[in-house]
Amino acid sequence: MRGLHLARQWKIIRLLESRPTGLTANEIATEIEVPVRTVYRDLGAIQEAGFPIYTERDGKHSHWRLLDGFKRGFRIPVTATELMSLHVSRDLLRIFEGTIFQESIESLFAKVKASLAPETIGYLNQVCARVRVGFPHPKDYGPLREIIAKISDATARENCVEIAYKALSTGGETLRRVDPYQVWAMGGVLYLIGHCHLRNEIRTFAMDRIKRLTVLEDTFQSPEDFSLEEYLQTAFRVMRGKPEKVKVWFKASAAKVVKERIWHPSQEIRPQEDGSVTVTLEAPINYEIISWILGFGSGARVLEPASLQEHMKAELAASLNGYGPIL
Repeated sequence: MRGLHLARQWKIIRLLESRPTGLTANEIATEIEVPVRTVYRDLGAIQEAGFPIYTERDGKHSHWRLLDGFKRGFRIPVTATELMSLHVSRDLLRIFEGTIFQESIESLFAKVKASLAPETIGYLNQVCARVRVGFPHPKDYGPLREIIAKISDATARENCVEIAYKALSTGGETLRRVDPYQVWAMGGVLYLIGHCHLRNEIRTFAMDRIKRLTVLEDTFQSPEDFSLEEYLQTAFRVMRGKPEKVKVWFKASAAKVVKERIWHPSQEIRPQEDGSVTVTLEAPINYEIISWILGFGSGARVLEPASLQEHMKAELAASLNGYGPIL
């Protein structure tokens, strides 16, 4: 939940930048719609982070201000490698094509370049042309720009939302009230993770299946014990379920690739004398793990559990039937 706190604290910094006369804690709380005690915690965190904010007594009230010299003359000293990293981040954010995230990083990069000497820009262009990050056909989230922006704002403000969600399995649409905890990107796809009041549990929603969204006036308190990493422990990639012990054998030609990757946090890879490997992990048995194994073709074979072996046999038989009789 650290990202939500940072988003809120960044709003406070922007507010102080725009108000030379300063703001009281109550005024800040009203502007960003959070309790005053939350504002005081955020102000303390901002000071600890090194931002020169201070409080000044004015009659009965204390006003928080940002140091004038900091606002007018602030410059970020950056190195060539830091500039390269910023450039790479632009490629990474291509998965957010059409959203405020991608537009913001482009705007930031333009501002940084505007402060550089022509020689530096020339060098940067040469180096960055040789350092790129590619994604296979990133999804265009332009049509969902407004929904994504509203959800991102709701997570920061801790506002409940109401979504019309189209299920992938049935195609049916349900209306759900959700406490949005996290916006999460995985495999080029954006997800909303939050407490679903309809199912009374934390659920993962694909952004592109949210057909309508309303931000509600009701607020929620983010649970202190929620951890994205722990939540995803019961998933192979995205789809969660009851973990089972899965053991897969990979022949030598596939083993080279298998050993180079982390497929799941619980994985245990054991080399065999013939160059093959076995991979043991704890994961739910669903489409994601089946498609992962199928991706290795004849180079992979499920050893256990028996239920997954049957799944694989059925998938392979269906694929074979789809090609007609073997001549």
